[in-house]
Amino acid sequence: MTITSSSQSFTSFVNGWLVRHRYFVEQLACASSFDGTTLEEQQSLVTQFLSHCLQYYQKKSATVSVAGDNVFTFFCPPWFSSYAKLILWVGDFRPSLVFKLTASSVDDLTRHQEDRISSLRSETRRKERDVMRDFALVQQSVADPPVMLAARRVGAMGMVDGEESDLEDAMEVLKAGMAAAMNNADQLRCSTVGRVVEILTPSQAIKVLRTIGELHLRLRDMVGLERDHE
Repeated sequence: MTITSSSQSFTSFVNGWLVRHRYFVEQLACASSFDGTTLEEQQSLVTQFLSHCLQYYQKKSATVSVAGDNVFTFFCPPWFSSYAKLILWVGDFRPSLVFKLTASSVDDLTRHQEDRISSLRSETRRKERDVMRDFALVQQSVADPPVMLAARRVGAMGMVDGEESDLEDAMEVLKAGMAAAMNNADQLRCSTVGRVVEILTPSQAIKVLRTIGELHLRLRDMVGLERDHE
């Protein structure tokens, strides 16, 4: 897939963002293993890391809005490893993955916390289904018979009057729908992490955010390994 200036610019942003990301993950690792970190320091680190992650999605949203034809690149981004692409859900991680990472990171949840997380998990999965339903409707609209007929004529006998316009209109609908689906998915990803953190204590949140941050780095680091192999 051709990489246009919009995704090239975002790739450059990601490279700089990852430098800061590694620093934050190191700070989270230190805070989670050092008992002397104060409550205020823990909360400050959690707030800074969430702001750092939000910056990524804000930049991504702004880039997708001007990406034009290249919006498709963000569903199979070159800044992710091949393995990471296999587990992508509407261009990034599935929001409900946060609950698995929370369960593997924190072993001292109270009963009240467990109940709140369980309720949030159910709500998140319902919203995931809503995103996928809307995404499927966008794809279905492009697969309607008149549009597919026009598409099949491309490169063959040519399109009759009006069919080229129909095809272009359908592609615009597809691009706009895919961008909207990705924005909705990204908003759900961000809100899910934020709401999980609200349920946790600062020390618990640091453990979860460290796990999330380290997972992102492992998936991203594989890109370099794959390129070296190639």
